[in-house]
Amino acid sequence: MTLLVALGVFTLVVWAGIAGTVVYSELKVRRLDEVAPPRADDAPLPRLSVIVAARNEERSVEEALRSLLALRYPDFEVIFVNDRSEDRTGEIAENLARKDARLSVLHVEELPDGWFGKNYATQRGADAAAGELLLFTDGDITFEPDAVACGVRHLLREGLDHLSAGPRVGVSGTLLRACTMALRLCISATKRLWKVRDPRSSAFMGVGGYTIMRADSYRALGGHRSVALRPDEDLRLGQLVKESGMQSEFLNGEAMIVCPWYDSVGGFVHGTEKNLFAARNYRVADSLVSAAGLSWLAIAPGVLAPLFWATGETVHAVIFTVCLLISLLPALTVLRDDAHPWLVLVFPLAIVIVAYALLRSTTIAMMRGVAWGGPPVALSDLRAARVRPARDRGRR
Repeated sequence: MTLLVALGVFTLVVWAGIAGTVVYSELKVRRLDEVAPPRADDAPLPRLSVIVAARNEERSVEEALRSLLALRYPDFEVIFVNDRSEDRTGEIAENLARKDARLSVLHVEELPDGWFGKNYATQRGADAAAGELLLFTDGDITFEPDAVACGVRHLLREGLDHLSAGPRVGVSGTLLRACTMALRLCISATKRLWKVRDPRSSAFMGVGGYTIMRADSYRALGGHRSVALRPDEDLRLGQLVKESGMQSEFLNGEAMIVCPWYDSVGGFVHGTEKNLFAARNYRVADSLVSAAGLSWLAIAPGVLAPLFWATGETVHAVIFTVCLLISLLPALTVLRDDAHPWLVLVFPLAIVIVAYALLRSTTIAMMRGVAWGGPPVALSDLRAARVRPARDRGRR
């Protein structure tokens, strides 16, 4: 067997594994909008505190807050934490609060040492919360009226401590939409999302735009203080839940939650610089191998298949053609709700862009640390801020 044949077979096996995992995940992860309606034996929904941390969100914050205040939920408060915004974010929230007593506004004036901005603002909101349940969200997320009641009912019926749901990402432009779908493919292929609800599995997930937790479980974990210097704090909070023996689940929330993400491919690359390397847990070798592997998987089938057909290398051509066809399966699966043909055609380029963004995130963190709503934090300090289960934190 020649080296190219062996490499082709390896590529085929990897793509088959990715395709199988992504398709299975997309089919098995339950949907927020399919949660059963209220039953006669359901307990009353407990008081809920919605915590919104936002910085410089004047374009979207009013629509987001109005969607929260329009929730069909019997007893809730909204605690909006303005994280040192330099625009009208705080003013807009204050204007709405004067018209609706369920909304209160806190203002962060200074960021203490040892915190990223959003994490500190979220902790401030959680400290002020009076609800038995906490919903953490962002200042640009919009909700369908029943999105939260469905999530709470599911959490209570399943005996969960932690529930997160993935929103529909609202972006425009073919390549940018393909980039968001490529990132989703990477998450589906690596995070085993359908296993998050399995207490025997180590799989975990967390989403900053929609996370519901029991307040006592959140405080038992140490809250956001436990992830104070993690730019991927939502993901790591989900990790803490699972490692502490608590119950968690991830749902597909695309029908009920919308996140208006980046407005350009450049914005996507710059916006993900703080957390792509963090998602690899600051392992340089892991990031380099992942970026190289993604680039090969995206480029090789589309380039080598026609090349080998043209040169008469039939065995090589067949192998890489099958790779190319299999690679379209996960693309079509994650694009099934947005299935413009151009998205499939640019999907390989989008995967390369994600690989580049990962390399860029790694390089920036190594050279100057990570900045997120404050001064840059050195890589050594980020690595020292290791996520540990609650049972381990008192042993030092």
